[in-house]
Amino acid sequence: MVEVHLLDGQIIRGKLIQVDEDTNNIFLEECTDLEGRSSPATIIMGSSISHINVVSPPSSETLEDKIFRILINNSELTINEIAKMLNIKPSSVRSAILRLKKKGLIPSSECQKLNNEKSK
Repeated sequence: MVEVHLLDGQIIRGKLIQVDEDTNNIFLEECTDLEGRSSPATIIMGSSISHINVVSPPSSETLEDKIFRILINNSELTINEIAKMLNIKPSSVRSAILRLKKKGLIPSSECQKLNNEKSK
């Protein structure tokens, strides 16, 4: 997460995705300005940037770490519920759970329970 301070006084906060080294243009996702307006993504021209502050460094936590932490706190969640929490596809959750199982961090019985989606 970064705060981009523009020459006109605006500040835009978002997740830094890419920087064009030639033009210094930056691409942000999950953007919010000082007035609380949000945007899923934006490109900011390098020539309009005063400076950039890093608000939080990138997380080194892997997907498996996140899912394992979630399951420790609530083992009753389904794969679809975990996917919604992390804003990812259920297939990604399923793959991560299989990797955790192979590492011996999740027992087979827990994997079976996770695959039996709750009917609502």
